[in-house]
Amino acid sequence: MPVDVVELNKIKKDFYEIAHFPNTVGAIDCTHIRMKAPTIDEHLYVNRKNYHSINIQGVHVCDSTLKILNIVARWPGSTHDAFIWSNSELKRLFVNGTISEGWLLGDSGYPLRPWLLTPVLNPNSQAEERYNTSHILTRNVIERAFGVLKARFRCLDSSGGTLLYSPDKVCKIFVATAVLHNMCIIDRIPLPEGCDPHDNGHIRAQQFAENLNGDGENVRLRLVNEFFRH
Repeated sequence: MPVDVVELNKIKKDFYEIAHFPNTVGAIDCTHIRMKAPTIDEHLYVNRKNYHSINIQGVHVCDSTLKILNIVARWPGSTHDAFIWSNSELKRLFVNGTISEGWLLGDSGYPLRPWLLTPVLNPNSQAEERYNTSHILTRNVIERAFGVLKARFRCLDSSGGTLLYSPDKVCKIFVATAVLHNMCIIDRIPLPEGCDPHDNGHIRAQQFAENLNGDGENVRLRLVNEFFRH
């Protein structure tokens, strides 16, 4: 994950060009990789759609290429997206100020924080509606990145079947394919003909009543009122 201010400013510019959402340095989401039932702690790998999986967190840093530049591949399918985020090194980079500029954008399964902005669950004004629209369009790049990755490497996609390996090896396979995905983008290798880049492993995180944080709520409210009012 980039931490240099100059590089972060370039990332913010790229994100802003999508839907005019300012100060954004990344879009965060999780995706599920289907796998065979493991022999140890089998029940922990059953996700909300009742199949065995690894729940993998990814962060897309927008450079107009859909590269994935931060991955957490270690948690079983029953693990909630917010828990993965809360126990990630990436969160610590924001908390301790190593990344002191910009926000991540996450869906409503994530907690609202000064460095992690989520949609307004019940918008009551046009400014909040505009904020939500811009947020969703901008954050959608991580879902597209997962979709392109799985279109290129069908073993990760539910339409390609089930990975018949241990949880540890499934995690290594995902990381390896993500590296190859980024290399394909750098070398401008097109997707195989007929591939439909969608994310078959995406499970929408369960929405909770907003986990409001005073500082996070103030940041979002100020952004809505100052930037999305018109």
